[in-house]
Amino acid sequence: MSRLNRIGIGTGGAPRSIVFFTCAAHFLHHVLVSLYLTLVLTLTIEWRMSYSDLIALWTVGSLMVGLGAPLAGWLGDRWGEARVMTTLFFGLGAASILCGYAQNPAEMKLALAVLGVFGALYHPVGNSWIVKHARERGKAIALAGIFGSFGVAAGPVIAAVLNDVIDWRWAFFLPGIASIGFGAGLFMLMKLGLIPERDDDAHGVPLEVQTARERRNVLGLLALTMTLTLIASTAFITALPKLVEDLSIVSRDGLVGVGLLVGSIFLAASGAQFLGGHYADRGAARRTYLSAFVLLAATFASAGFVGNWMMLPLAVAIMFLFEGIAPIETVFVARFSPASQRGLFFGMRYAISVVGGPAGVWLVAALYDPALRFSLLLYVLAAGALVTAVLSLALPEDRKAIAQ
Repeated sequence: MSRLNRIGIGTGGAPRSIVFFTCAAHFLHHVLVSLYLTLVLTLTIEWRMSYSDLIALWTVGSLMVGLGAPLAGWLGDRWGEARVMTTLFFGLGAASILCGYAQNPAEMKLALAVLGVFGALYHPVGNSWIVKHARERGKAIALAGIFGSFGVAAGPVIAAVLNDVIDWRWAFFLPGIASIGFGAGLFMLMKLGLIPERDDDAHGVPLEVQTARERRNVLGLLALTMTLTLIASTAFITALPKLVEDLSIVSRDGLVGVGLLVGSIFLAASGAQFLGGHYADRGAARRTYLSAFVLLAATFASAGFVGNWMMLPLAVAIMFLFEGIAPIETVFVARFSPASQRGLFFGMRYAISVVGGPAGVWLVAALYDPALRFSLLLYVLAAGALVTAVLSLALPEDRKAIAQ
C-alpha cells in the first residue's frame, strides 16, 4: 500500500468520512444525470415519440448543471459544504424519483430540470469540501474523480439492467432511493458530530500569488485554458462512438460492441487522475499541465493520420491525458482562490460548460466529413492543444506548491 500511496492513490490526509461521502456523491451524480440518456431509448417506444424530441427534454436540465454551479458554490461557502452535500443527496434522489413518476413529456422535462438544478451542486461544493480537509489535495481530488469516472461508466449499465429486469420507472426509482439513503446517512452523522466542519483549510497552503489582482489574472487565464480543454474533450468524447464505428472493428449489428469498446477506452484511461494528482502534489502541476497539452497535440495529429486499429491506443492516450489534466485544473483553482470563496470559484469553473460543451458538439457536427471522417476535427483539436500549451506558459511556477 505504501507504494500505491507514492503514486497518488489515497485520501490525501482528508477524514475518511468526508472522502467516503464525496466519492459516493460524485458516483451518484454521474449515474443519476446519465440515466435518462439510456432510458430515452425505451421512452421512444413507450410514448411513441422520436428520439430527437425526447432527448431535447434534457436540454434545460443539462443547462442547469452549468448555470447553477456558481450559485451552488456560493451556497457552499455561506452555508457549509456538508449541509449542501446533504441537500445534493436528497435533491438528486427526489428528482430521479420524480422522473420515474412522469406520465408525459412535459412532466419529464420538469423533473429533468429539477435533476439539473441539484446536479449543479456536486462539482463546486464536493471539490471545495474535500480540498478544505485534504493535506495532499491532488491525491484526494483524484480519488473522488475516479469515482465520478466509475459513475459515468456505470450509469448506462444500471439504467439498462433495471429497465430490462423491471421497467424504466424503477430504473429511476431505485438509484433515487439509494441517493436519499446516502443523504440520510450523512445527515445522521452530522447530527452526531461525526462530520468535521471547518471555515478554513485544515492544512494551511500558502497561495501561489498574494494580491487579489494577481489572483484574478491567473484565474482568468485558467478560465481560458479550461474552456479550450472542455471544448476539446467534449468534441472528442462526442465523436468517439462514431469514430470507433467507422473503424469497422466491431459488428455493425446493434450498438453493444461499439458501447463496450468506448466504455473500455474510458475505463483504461481513468487511472490517469491519480497520476495527475500525484504530480500536482509534488510541485509539478504547471510542468505536467504544459506537457500534457504538448502530448495531446502530438496524439491528436497522429490520430488524424491513421484510419485503422491504431486509432484505439491513440484514443486511450488522448483520454488518459484529459483524465490526468482534470485533477491538476482542480488543484489550480484551489491554489489560486481564497478558502472563503473557493466554492464560488469552483462554481465559475464548471459554469464554462454552458459554453464549452455546446461548442465541442458544434465542432463535431461542423467538421465531420463522410470521406475524410474525423481527420479535420483531429487536426483542429491538435492546433487547439498547442494554443493551450502556449497559454499555460504564462501560469506561475509551482515553487510554493511543495509547502503542502
